[in-house]
Amino acid sequence: MDYSSFLPDIDVVSGKARVMDNMKLYQRLLGKFDAAKMAADVTSAVLADEYATVISAAHALRGTAANLGFPIVQEITNEIEILAKKEEDCKHLVDKLNDAISSLEGAIARLLEG
Repeated sequence: MDYSSFLPDIDVVSGKARVMDNMKLYQRLLGKFDAAKMAADVTSAVLADEYATVISAAHALRGTAANLGFPIVQEITNEIEILAKKEEDCKHLVDKLNDAISSLEGAIARLLEG
C-alpha cells in the first residue's frame, strides 16, 4: 500500500519501524490512540494558564506523536512545551494543535480502513 497519501499527517514508515514493521500492531496502536482526549488535556491546561499541566500534557502527546509517526502534532506540542517551560503564552497554538489533531484523526481513520 502507498502510504504517501496519509502524509504529512502520518509518517507510517517511521511509526511501523518503532514496532518492528508489524503493521497489525501499528494499526492496533493507532486504533487505541485517543487524539481528541490528549489534545483536550493540552488545550484546557493552556487556556487555564496551568503551565505545569501544559508541560506534562504536551510532553505526553509529543511522545506519543513521535512514537506513532505524527510529525506535525509532534512539532506543535514541542512548541507548546517549550513556551510553557518559560511560562510564556501559548494560546496561539491551540487552534493549530486542534486542526492538526482533526486532520490526523481523518488520516488514521483512512489508514485503518485501508
